[in-house]
Formats: sequence, structure tokens, C-alpha cells
Amino acid sequence: MMHAAFLEQFYRWLEPLVDWLLASSRMEWLADVIERFHMADAFLIVLMLALGFGLGALFVVACYITELGRQARFLAARDRTSNARLTTGSRLPGVVALVDAVNAELAASDAERVEALRAADEFSRGLSALSHDVRTPLTGARGYLQLAREEADPAQKDVQLAAADARLASMSGLLDELFSYARAADPDIPLQLAAVALRPLLEQVLLGHYPEFEQHGWEPALTCGDAVVEADAEALARIVENLVVNALRHGCGPLAVTAHPAGEKDRLAVEFANPVADPSAIDAERLFERFYQADASRATQGSGLGLAVAAELAAAQGMTLAARVEGATLVITLTVKRMSCDYSSPESEALSA
Repeated sequence: MMHAAFLEQFYRWLEPLVDWLLASSRMEWLADVIERFHMADAFLIVLMLALGFGLGALFVVACYITELGRQARFLAARDRTSNARLTTGSRLPGVVALVDAVNAELAASDAERVEALRAADEFSRGLSALSHDVRTPLTGARGYLQLAREEADPAQKDVQLAAADARLASMSGLLDELFSYARAADPDIPLQLAAVALRPLLEQVLLGHYPEFEQHGWEPALTCGDAVVEADAEALARIVENLVVNALRHGCGPLAVTAHPAGEKDRLAVEFANPVADPSAIDAERLFERFYQADASRATQGSGLGLAVAAELAAAQGMTLAARVEGATLVITLTVKRMSCDYSSPESEALSA
């Protein structure tokens, strides 16, 4: 009891002293010192965090520089003909995606290089075969001319000169096909697209080759309604010309030309169909490659450029050429853009001179 009373008296005495101390300027200074100490502590914490983030960022940048430098050195030292690819053990964000993208480009580049080498090899072999085809009639022509110079009989001399002229005409035809392919493959040669009546053009080309059809004993058939297509008239005539010549050279039966609407509304399909002696020897997917000939012995006439020229001219006009073998019949389809919408029903007609 006495103890509690003593503490109560002591508290009452100490209370005014504490109030005075708290109100004095010295205590304000002490509180300010304590407040500044807490602010410095907070600033130190922020500084340490910033330093940590900076060191972490510096470490990440160093990792990126090291990894990218390694990849750059690999690409610089890589042999272009090598199949080596980029690898990475890093899981840095974006590095794996970058490596995959670079490897995809390397694979595509290698595929293009292989395709270019294959095409160059085929072109070289085709050019060698074409040079052989050119030398053969040239050698024959020179032989006949030599015989004509030594021949005393005028009638026999005329026969030999005619034979020499035929060999030179054959060589000229081969060179013309090569020149035509070069022109057709040249993107700088413009084509003038305009409205072209399809049926008259087909009739004109077919009738122009009627002597050859008659020589074979074939009667070409045309099934085509009235249609106007968008094309360069000269280029389209050359396409049809090459397809007809191909049928005459390599076919074994009459040619049938049929025009009918294609799957798309504004498209017209023109089919050139004729029987062939050995359909198994025809690779329809390679038929439009330059120098391709189904006859490996090259016993038939031609340079293997006619259909390639047709394909180039068709592509330049937004047309398509496709080939398929149906039984013993080769069918080549030319798809053109139809301009007129009133396509009448086609009627089959055998052409005659």
C-alpha cells in the first residue's frame, strides 16, 4: 500500500519534468536526428536494391553478349556447304527462338542451294543434249553439201541439196525453240493483255497444221463455244502452237481440243488430249521442264523446250498449264481467264481443210 502511494507521488512529480523535456528544443533536435536516421536507412536500402538490379542487368547483358558473340563466330566460320546448325545451352529469353529461326533460314538456304545445283546440272545435261541435236543435222548438211559438190548428175545433186536444206531447216527449228524459250523466260519482255476470241484462234492454229494431221491420217476435233479470254494474242497463239506441235510429234492418235468452264467462275479450261504410244514413260509433273523429253533415246524430233516455252508464256499471262495421263491418253490443260460471261454451249466439230 505504501509502495503504491509512493509510486503515485513519484509519477506526479515526474510528469511535469517529462512534459518540459518533450517541449524543449533539445528534444526536437533529438527527434529530428532519429527521423533523419530512419530516412538514411531507407535511402541505403533503396541504393542497395538499385545496385542489385544494376549488377543483375549487367550480368544478363554480359550473358547475351557472350552467347550472341559465340553464335556470330560460328556463323562467320561456318562452311556454306556444311550441314552444321546453331546450338545453345542458354535459356535466355529470345535466344532459343533466335537459334531456331536462324537454323530454319539455314535449312531453307541449303534447300535452295541443292535445288539450284540440281537445276544447273539438268540444264547442263539438257544443253549438252541440245548441242548434240544441233550438231547432228549440221553434220548431215555438210555431208550432203560435200556430196553435191562432187556429184556430176544434176538430178542427184538436187536431191542432195534438198537433203542438206532439210537438215539445216531442222537445226534452225531447234535454235528458234531455244530463242523462244529465252524470250519467254525474260521478265522484261512485256505482254499486252487484251480481249481475244478463243475459238477463231484455236481454229487458225489447228488449220495451220492440217497438212501434218493429214499426213498422219488424223482428223483433229475442236469443241469450243463462243468465248472471249484475256490474253496476249501472239503469246496465246504460241502456246496453242507448241501444244499442237507436241501432240503431232509425240502422239499416236488424233488430237481433241475441248474448252469448258473450269472450277472458278471466270476461268475456262482448254484441254488438248491425244493418245500416246507409251504413257508409262511420261512423267506428267516434269513435262514442262526445259529440255525434258520422255523419250530418253531422243529419237523423236524437238529440243524439249516447246512445252517449257508454253509454260513460261502461260505464267506470264496469269494462266496455268497442267498435264495428266488418263489411260493411254495425255491430257494437257490450259486454264485461261474468261472475260465474257455468255459462254455458249460448245459443239464438237472435226476440222477439215
